[in-house]
Amino acid sequence: MSEPQSKPEHRIDIEYLKQEFEHIRAEMAGIRERLSDNAHAALDRITAYLDSVGLSSRVDSLEEDLEDLAGKLKDSGKDAMCRLEHEVSARPITSVAIAFGIGLLAARLLRRH
Repeated sequence: MSEPQSKPEHRIDIEYLKQEFEHIRAEMAGIRERLSDNAHAALDRITAYLDSVGLSSRVDSLEEDLEDLAGKLKDSGKDAMCRLEHEVSARPITSVAIAFGIGLLAARLLRRH
């Protein structure tokens, strides 16, 4: 009979793996730090550029204008709803007839397409 062949032993060096893992962890921390620094520097440069061309103040001005316009639209919408409620209350039969007519017209238009 032949002797069983012995398999080569695969020894895992835990200490070596720990050292390598710590080395990789330290490298990743350094990469993360550099990326963070680069991102902050890029944002600072973009902000400086926007400030130098006055774009930032123009955007702020446009934002304020849009907020004012939104407020005016909201107010005019409320006014229109109040007027509509008043008209419907004052003339309920006429309002129902107009709503019915609009519904018929919409139904006809939708059937054609």
